Amino acid sequence: MYSRTELAVVQRDIQVAKDQGMKGVVLGLLKRDNSIDIERTRELVELAHPLPVTFHRAFDISGDLLTSLEDVVQTGVMRVLTSGGARSAPEGLAALAGLVQAARERTTIVPGAGINSDNILRVARETGAREFHSGLSTSLPHPRKKYEAFELQVRELSRLIRS
Repeated sequence: MYSRTELAVVQRDIQVAKDQGMKGVVLGLLKRDNSIDIERTRELVELAHPLPVTFHRAFDISGDLLTSLEDVVQTGVMRVLTSGGARSAPEGLAALAGLVQAARERTTIVPGAGINSDNILRVARETGAREFHSGLSTSLPHPRKKYEAFELQVRELSRLIRS
């Protein structure tokens, strides 16, 4: 939920992202009842054009995920980052699979939260998702002092996804 002032900041940030050549933006607007704020999200998607917009994990607290998916699709969002309403994507596999199936070609469901090289293949197989988000904090907690270990994890995730 954003006040008018906060929404103006988001609008300015989107314009700066466009002006600076960013490749996309991530946002998530809900109403007081945690439903998707379709109207204001659509306005931000239009402002961001031609940049793709990802709706972030605010989606996970929006209530009925299938209804929320239909609401998000109406806004023109390209991707939805979600754990399927669970604490982590591996815990929300059934919901994620249902969302991937329901989204079809209208938007891309991107499983995120708790994904690492130990579970990404399972998440991919059981959900049918084709894009994933991982901050690797389950493998390499913050603060990260050994960036080599982070780079190794990223390489391993990349290898697994390509296989």
